[in-house]
Amino acid sequence: MKKFFMLLAFMCLLTVSCKDKKTEEVVVPEPKQEVYQPMHLNQTISYDATKTYNYFEAPNSVAAKEVTVNYDKREPYTKPIEVVYVYPKGDTFTYVLENFGIWTNENGMYRVIVDKNCTVWIQGQTKCGKFKEFVFFGHPKYNGTKISPNSYINLPDGYIKYRK
Repeated sequence: MKKFFMLLAFMCLLTVSCKDKKTEEVVVPEPKQEVYQPMHLNQTISYDATKTYNYFEAPNSVAAKEVTVNYDKREPYTKPIEVVYVYPKGDTFTYVLENFGIWTNENGMYRVIVDKNCTVWIQGQTKCGKFKEFVFFGHPKYNGTKISPNSYINLPDGYIKYRK
């Protein structure tokens, strides 16, 4: 009987000691939602590496949401011309043309055409007098195509025809 009480006392001690032991709880931190940081890239066009007619493919594999062309309409060559593409996630890509003057057509409108596909056509000359024409595509499906712009009609922006 003595053995039985000793065994019972021993079992009670074991159960009591198990209750006092604290088990370590693993704390799992809440996952943080990463916030997308938009990228703002730019490229300055070097006239030494360009030809008379220059085509620039879309800088992103996604179609641009909008494009703006910033230039000084009062005095050519004073401020660099910027072609700024804005993409759906907030990314931007800017082409910079320094020391470049945009020509005007017969109606007095600058030879800058922007169409609904975010294609930009610019015609003018460098400060040293060399004729240059630039085409910037905003949609990757037009990469590698040629265009036929018409800046002579009396529309606000003219129009662009795409051809292979």
